[in-house]
Amino acid sequence: MQRILTLSSLAATGLLLSACASLGTPVGLQPGQTVAVVNSLSWDNPLTGKRDGVRTSWPIKNGKIAPEYFPLAQLKQCEAGGKPCAWGVMRAQRGAPTLSYADGGVDLAVNVSIDVARRQDARQGETQTAMAIPQDVAALEGRQQVQPSWKLKYGKVEQVELDYGVRYQVCVQRYDAAGKAIDTCAIPFI
Repeated sequence: MQRILTLSSLAATGLLLSACASLGTPVGLQPGQTVAVVNSLSWDNPLTGKRDGVRTSWPIKNGKIAPEYFPLAQLKQCEAGGKPCAWGVMRAQRGAPTLSYADGGVDLAVNVSIDVARRQDARQGETQTAMAIPQDVAALEGRQQVQPSWKLKYGKVEQVELDYGVRYQVCVQRYDAAGKAIDTCAIPFI
């Protein structure tokens, strides 16, 4: 009986220690280091022709990051032959990814979707925005959803091209215990 009790105690202690280890520092990180997902959605500005968009950074908390709703944006597509250009309003979002820490980076799967139409509206908390293309202008219409999956190394940028010249870029970046970036994500600030 004593032997069974001793073996049970050892097994319980082993389980407790392995549970504590899994709650500690993630694989490949030093104690005190944290990781953030840096991402960007960009497009050509229809008025200037220059690249426009938004770049954000989301800390990984408990193995997850929050979903992201990008601001409404206007897009333009012109066909050859002198036809009038078509315009559209884009609403886009990045769904909460599936991620896990790996040696030297993060295994990451995201869900990025765009919806382009004549009129869009968006509500985030207390803020509501709307944008529309006039009725006498040709309108773009389309929906697209992509679900890329990457084995991201820290500091390496991956991207996916979407319809209408829209581009999604993503990178993971480590921070030391003082909050200083260890890796550089070469995703431009727009």
